[in-house]
Amino acid sequence: MDTVTIKIPAAPAYVQVVRLVAAGLASRLKFTIDDIEDLKIAVDEVCAYLTGAQGREGDLHVRFTVTDDRIEITGTGNLAPGQKIRTDLTEFSRVILDTVVDSVTLDSTNGTPAFNLVKNRRT
Repeated sequence: MDTVTIKIPAAPAYVQVVRLVAAGLASRLKFTIDDIEDLKIAVDEVCAYLTGAQGREGDLHVRFTVTDDRIEITGTGNLAPGQKIRTDLTEFSRVILDTVVDSVTLDSTNGTPAFNLVKNRRT
């Protein structure tokens, strides 16, 4: 099992970095192109909840845990106090995420928003 960790500003412009790392790691695991694209869609969707459309004050800590046939991505928002973050997925987001990844959660613990998603390689 390998772990890769990155920290980005909590702004939509930097979510592309998370997508790039996710795609690179999934490629190393020999995910199909379709599965890599699905993973990138999921990263966009969950990161958008933490960054918001305009960005937020603070940063996101994202951890990628890679095994032989799966990638797990956990993101935590280290955001300035008082910023309101939605942590319940809309029905539309839920449909998208359920289609493209094997599991996903979005929640907040003690005011810290976080997500977790898992994508398994198809055999």
